[in-house]
Amino acid sequence: MKGRFLVLLLLSVLACSPNEQIKEEIVYLKKANGNFDLYQSDVLGQWEERLTQDVGYDWQPHWNEGLQKLVYYSNDSAESFTVLAMDIRSKKTDTLPLVHLADYRLSPNAEYIYYTTSDGDSKNIWRCDLDGNNRYQLTNTNGYNGRFSLSPDGQKMAFISDRTGSNQLFVMNLGNGEVEQVSFFPLIAKYSTWSPDSKRLAVCLAEASDDPKWDIWLYNLPTQGLERFTNTPYSEQEIAWSLSGEKIAFHGTTENDGDQIYTLDIADGKFTKITSGDFYHGEPTWVPIR
Repeated sequence: MKGRFLVLLLLSVLACSPNEQIKEEIVYLKKANGNFDLYQSDVLGQWEERLTQDVGYDWQPHWNEGLQKLVYYSNDSAESFTVLAMDIRSKKTDTLPLVHLADYRLSPNAEYIYYTTSDGDSKNIWRCDLDGNNRYQLTNTNGYNGRFSLSPDGQKMAFISDRTGSNQLFVMNLGNGEVEQVSFFPLIAKYSTWSPDSKRLAVCLAEASDDPKWDIWLYNLPTQGLERFTNTPYSEQEIAWSLSGEKIAFHGTTENDGDQIYTLDIADGKFTKITSGDFYHGEPTWVPIR
């Protein structure tokens, strides 16, 4: 009886492991017939489903855990901008509030809006409640502060800033406002994405040049270690860490294949090509399937 109990307990633990629970697919934008729409694919690129069929453009998709919806930007044929939240199953959408804010992004728990404001040549990052109250300035430096990404636990924000003379990656503790510089010249930084446990950060870095070739580097927050993860002749950009923590999706551009979506296994560095065809593909994100 005791042995049977231990077996059942072990099976229960295995069944509840994070990687077993999370099944996921990839959403990305695709330009076909002159229009940008959102599409969804399985993790092997074996099938593709069109999610949006609006007259205008749809872009910047990302999954919001608090809403349990796909949030994205949309323009109609008159270029009227809005931010929509889509239920992946029903494909029904809701319009989010305060869509006039620049670089609009909801916090992971959907309680705050993060955005940017510009003043002359300077851009800074702010936060407010969903009704626009309690506006709070997070960065306050001359020059550029933007391309931010929020940790899944809501405690930290990664962002790009040129406050030291070149575009570098910084991490802010949202509780006390402390800022840590992650990358340094002669490398320059562009995109970042968080691991699901908020302990690691992937960032696109390149040698400063007129034609930078972006590679993915991994930063470990507890150890403050930064290591190169890819070293390819083309660029990996618009990166997105999977919800399971097992893969990173990115937009890659090659001479033969053009702009396609790929995934990269964290464990063994294996690349998988997700999209194909003579179309522009970009801005991948991950959504859960249940």
